[in-house]
Amino acid sequence: MFSRWGAFVYRFRKPIALVAIVVAILASTVAGKAASVLSAGGWLDPTSESTTVNDRLASEFGAGHGTLIAVFHGPSGTNAASPDFQGKLEGALSGLRTDDRVAGIVGYAETHDDRFISTNGQAAYVVIQLKAKDEASVNFLDDLRARIAVPAGVDLKLAGYGPLTKDSVHQAEKELVQAETVSLPIAGLILILVFASVVAAGMPLLVAGLAIPTTLALVWIVAQQIELSIYVQNVSTMLGLALAIDYSLFMVSRFREELRRGRTVGDAVEVAVATSGKAVAFSGLAVAIGLSGLLLFEAPALRSFGIGGALVVAASVFYALTFLPAVLGMLGPRVNSLNLVDLFDRLRARLGLRSRAVSERIRRSRWERVAQAVMARPLLVLLPVLAILLAAGTPFLHLKQGIPDASVLPAGLESREASLALQNEFRPGETSPITILANVTGSPTDPANVQALMAYADQIAKVSGVDRVEGPFRLVDPSTGNALPSEQVAQLYALPREQRPAPLAAALDALQSAYIRGQTVRLDAISPLAPASPAGTAVVPVIRAIPAGTGITAQVGGFAATGYDFTVAQASTIPWAVGVTLLASAAILFLLFGSLAIPIKAVVMTLLSITASFGALVWIFQDGNLGNVLGFQSPGFTIAGNPIIMFSVLFGLSMDYEVLLLSRIQEAYRRTNDNRASVAEGLSRTAGVITGAALIMVVVFSAFALAESITIKSIGVGMAIAVFIDATIIRVLLVPATMRLLGRWNWWAPGPLGRLADRLGFSHVEDQPTVPVDSGARGPAAEAGGAVG
Repeated sequence: MFSRWGAFVYRFRKPIALVAIVVAILASTVAGKAASVLSAGGWLDPTSESTTVNDRLASEFGAGHGTLIAVFHGPSGTNAASPDFQGKLEGALSGLRTDDRVAGIVGYAETHDDRFISTNGQAAYVVIQLKAKDEASVNFLDDLRARIAVPAGVDLKLAGYGPLTKDSVHQAEKELVQAETVSLPIAGLILILVFASVVAAGMPLLVAGLAIPTTLALVWIVAQQIELSIYVQNVSTMLGLALAIDYSLFMVSRFREELRRGRTVGDAVEVAVATSGKAVAFSGLAVAIGLSGLLLFEAPALRSFGIGGALVVAASVFYALTFLPAVLGMLGPRVNSLNLVDLFDRLRARLGLRSRAVSERIRRSRWERVAQAVMARPLLVLLPVLAILLAAGTPFLHLKQGIPDASVLPAGLESREASLALQNEFRPGETSPITILANVTGSPTDPANVQALMAYADQIAKVSGVDRVEGPFRLVDPSTGNALPSEQVAQLYALPREQRPAPLAAALDALQSAYIRGQTVRLDAISPLAPASPAGTAVVPVIRAIPAGTGITAQVGGFAATGYDFTVAQASTIPWAVGVTLLASAAILFLLFGSLAIPIKAVVMTLLSITASFGALVWIFQDGNLGNVLGFQSPGFTIAGNPIIMFSVLFGLSMDYEVLLLSRIQEAYRRTNDNRASVAEGLSRTAGVITGAALIMVVVFSAFALAESITIKSIGVGMAIAVFIDATIIRVLLVPATMRLLGRWNWWAPGPLGRLADRLGFSHVEDQPTVPVDSGARGPAAEAGGAVG
């Protein structure tokens, strides 16, 4: 099948190349709009209790509209509660009070509540209530800010969904440009060193240049219908660079190898597509399957990584199997133009060194010797390496996850600084309470319900991590400052309104308006703990476990509950996502190699490299090691979702090297029937390409490790480590050792499965003569040629 496709592409190479270029040009016209339709949120499980509470707050309490929090810092010595400072704020905000997009403004001037004043008394915040939802507010955020007349000497910072989204988009785009600026020149240099030809080295970069804008255009199209995370464009570019370059590297290397063997250009294209092209297609399928596990999660942020990753895989494979072989067919031997071999050889001769061709043969001989040395003492290599990898993964055992908030953004961004000020300079937790919606039988202000709800609130207030609980029944005796007991509160609410003193009637009306809707009572538990932190989210299940009382049902929401529900939903879905990925990837490898042992070995090897990288992720970003070197401050937890995102991406990426290496080993095995010799030959022929590809991936991922956002930085560092381990320790040491121990069992499959693989034909090596096979059950005692199907 792949041979026929290679022949087809060569025959129609010019129109195919033209169509691919036109598609990329059209995609480029909308690729730049992708960031404008992406979301900074997406960490909400739509089926969770916290989502239900958020929806009820919007529909029943009118809390579905957006808010901005304006934090004003006065100069040293300012009294933010003074009439003078509050008068300045009134003048600053006067332009917003008449704005049609603003529903109201609440602060110290309106409530005289000390929560709006910082603990040092020099800053104040106000809540700007909007008529539009948070998502829509992003579009007019700059205009609203321009209408705030900031007084001289006063510093203004805005917090909320709109500012966070705007800063996240800006930061993501900045880090994207930075990563591309750093990684592309280094990747180009590595390609030149691998190919020793400027033209050949330019092919993978050209394919990447077509695949990335196409991916971003597809992201823009999909984001019109589905919520996608702002980080999708970073991950798509990261994967796009790595995959497009890797796939092209495999194809160009094989094409040049076939030309050196004396094949015609058409035959070289056909063989390159039949071998490396097939490896690209199956490794792309493996990457897509690995990422598809993320689609099982309900949270849009995780699902969006799966969608974005699948789109970048599709674009990379599309151009690698269409545009690239078509261009190679047009170039022919000119792919070696601007060849640096002669230049290198002249320099080598002048320096008294060997020629490149001789050095290449020596390098292959060295790789063969490494493989033979490993296979001579496989257990001596296997056991210590396994111990080291497992030990490297032990930090993952104390993993703690928290959902990302403004704190993961780099220092200096306005939304981050405003959010940290609200958490650290004001009474903590005031703007992010844990909200409880309690439904009662009858009227909430009936004496029995008042006392039951106050008893429930008292139980919540006793929870470690909760300062107090606010609600309609939290009344204070003005003469003593002490909270009124439930009996007195019940009596006050039982009084007919006309019999209440005027100030008391107004206060009770305000409390009922804020906290009671029908038979539902809202309670706000104020926690000083950061709601995104593991400690903050751990308060939620404790509150949910408290009995609400006879006839009362309660639901718990808020930002901390959102984080808790996300981690719980993630934990319950991870086994399914991992299981689907492992089984589907194993099935792909079985179809490609017609072996039962190869998929099992590949899965185990990949899990080992991922385990070590996960240990590094926790050790670095959760425990805070190397923070000075990498330029970050640990939040004290691992960003929730990053481990499963990394697993899905890395499991697919590791298949690239697995498929390429095993394909060459399989070709050699069919030709020689010698397991040990074929492993050595396969390693020697692919070591240079795999090393170059791995170096490029490490460079690309490390470039994203330069990001200031901890979310992207941690993914970049973790994946760079995993690829390095996979391309060195796994491929050079563990693969030869395990294949030596397995011997002919490497290529064994039970009779029915073996015949199925033969019938489908994917496991056939298309450019090599095959050895006659026995149609019966295949095993170690069967003919070697039949063992690969």
